[in-house]
Amino acid sequence: MIEAPLRHLVCPETLRPLRLDNGLSGGLVSDDGTRYPIHMGVPDFVGSEAAENQTVRSFCEKWSKHRYYREHTRKFYTDWFLQRYGFLTTQGLREFLSGRSFILDAGTGSGRDALNFAELSSATVYGIDTAMEALEVARREVSDPRVIFVRADAARLPFPDGFFDFINCDQVIHHTPDPRATFEHLRRKLKPGGSICCYVYRKKAVIREFVDDHVREQISRLPFEEALALCEPITRLGRTLADVKVSIDVDEDIPLLGIKKGKIDLQRFFHWNILKCFWNDGFDFFTNNVVNVDWYHPEFCFRFEPDEFRAWFDGGWSIESWDVREAGMSCRAIMT
Repeated sequence: MIEAPLRHLVCPETLRPLRLDNGLSGGLVSDDGTRYPIHMGVPDFVGSEAAENQTVRSFCEKWSKHRYYREHTRKFYTDWFLQRYGFLTTQGLREFLSGRSFILDAGTGSGRDALNFAELSSATVYGIDTAMEALEVARREVSDPRVIFVRADAARLPFPDGFFDFINCDQVIHHTPDPRATFEHLRRKLKPGGSICCYVYRKKAVIREFVDDHVREQISRLPFEEALALCEPITRLGRTLADVKVSIDVDEDIPLLGIKKGKIDLQRFFHWNILKCFWNDGFDFFTNNVVNVDWYHPEFCFRFEPDEFRAWFDGGWSIESWDVREAGMSCRAIMT
């Protein structure tokens, strides 16, 4: 961590400037004496309070034990990101990022998207996350000096209002205690004319929703390793169903169960309508299992109907890209 980017950080409570006390080793201090430590080059605005949040602990455990997951899935998730937000190609994203000065990747995990933004622009990119373990992975694997990692809550950011040209909050906001309130907080940090990319989980069919809640209730309080072991049979079921390579034709909608008509692969039918049993032949078994546990283990995991999410952008937004899929909804919008 170099000191120059720290000048943009402010006290998340008062939004007043911070100063370094005795260099990086002394941390940051507000004018009222509140101290924010810097651990291994990462300013920490969360501290011990994260230990009280099961969802934060879940992601901490994930990243502390399974560090290779990031690189193993980077291309898959980058391509998915480009499609969902209407960029289509890296060149499309490069053109979108042109002229941006400050970018926030809210919920950066191990820094995949933050690194992509830095490689495709000349902006300073701040990646924030509540999981220090994820940020430790990010610092080790992302060497670009324009990517600055900060431990902070997306609903309590240490940045001035109206600071960012672009905020990305992808596959994150539904894991916060109050997603809509978090969204409004992110909005305050955007410049007028700034853009946001945001993704939320979509509500699934009736049986799938029931099973999701049931499994989450059973494993969310367990250590991540135990959750991995308990989910292995679910992941093996996903693999077995995928190996069958059979499609079924649902003749008509079943409104009572939220099941749609049409031809669908058997594994996909189970995945969207019965239980999340993710399987991707391009991943090894371990990574597929992590994807499933990543869904079931966090306590906070809100799902929305498309019209509920779109209502977040009523008033003061111009939607540039709107994508609805079985898994969730992605929206890219400009704050007007």
